[in-house]
Amino acid sequence: MSSGLENHEDFIKERLVEGEKVVARAVIHPAIFWQAGAVLVVGILFGLMVAKQLGILLIVVAGLMAMYAQARRMVYMLVLTDKRVLVRYGLLQMDVVDIRFDKIESVELERMPPGMAFGYSNVVVMGTGNRYIVIPYVANGPQIRKAYNEMVLNDED
Repeated sequence: MSSGLENHEDFIKERLVEGEKVVARAVIHPAIFWQAGAVLVVGILFGLMVAKQLGILLIVVAGLMAMYAQARRMVYMLVLTDKRVLVRYGLLQMDVVDIRFDKIESVELERMPPGMAFGYSNVVVMGTGNRYIVIPYVANGPQIRKAYNEMVLNDED
């Protein structure tokens, strides 16, 4: 039984059907660690200037936040093939979803100020019905959306 944190390559190969090819993959941006870094800086400043114990506590919290961010980075996956979109997300409840192109309404990008500053976006896959999936901290979001649009628009011709 797999742990859910196996190599992305193995995970993808297990799910591809014969003749299916990977077109694009999401790259999770290192900015997933920015919040842990901010808490670390605040912890150091508090430890040096205000209260040593509070600073130590904040540094420990920053370490836990960094471990959580690393776990998310290992789990998050978005792969576009020539037939469908494969997505893996979630820690306590890991969801693995594959959606055929005809069941996807759109692939959208969300860019908040931190994303604009660091160069990442959240990729939102809108499925038919009420289903939507968000993969945050994607470094190559515009390329994923472009590859999806090329696949869908080429199929319509």
